[in-house]
Amino acid sequence: MSDNWDNKKLDTSAGIIVEASLDLLRKAAKKILYEFSEVRYSIDGEEKSSEEELMIGDSVVFEEHITPGPAQVVITKLIRGLWYIISTSEMPQGGYGSGRDAMRAAEAEEKRERMIKEFLMKEAGVKKIEDVCDWKPELRTEAADVLNIINTTSRRYAH
Repeated sequence: MSDNWDNKKLDTSAGIIVEASLDLLRKAAKKILYEFSEVRYSIDGEEKSSEEELMIGDSVVFEEHITPGPAQVVITKLIRGLWYIISTSEMPQGGYGSGRDAMRAAEAEEKRERMIKEFLMKEAGVKKIEDVCDWKPELRTEAADVLNIINTTSRRYAH
């Protein structure tokens, strides 16, 4: 599904928007990923230290230590406590062996995203969780910036 906001194409088929703290989102990642590392990236894609404050558009990537095709949860800072979350997997070198393998990977990504939502709603009590395709901005002026950040994150990390 795609949205067109001020003539900017955006793939809104994946991801959720959540109002929560980074610590809570880190706990959600721990719930669904096995041994993993956490790396921060600036909006420009450059690695940041864990001591640096996250700015709007910066991302935190949680990546499993599993090969091939480690699972990743990418959390990108939006505005006013909102975060964009996608679950993805690094594509194996040479691609998937079959269409069935690719479908399994896609189903696993959807399952991880669903598990994140369930944890945040049921265990953490987060009230604001929306699929990207259902998100409605509070201010139209912010919407273009937020959608641009979501689009950049999706292109950079979705495999």
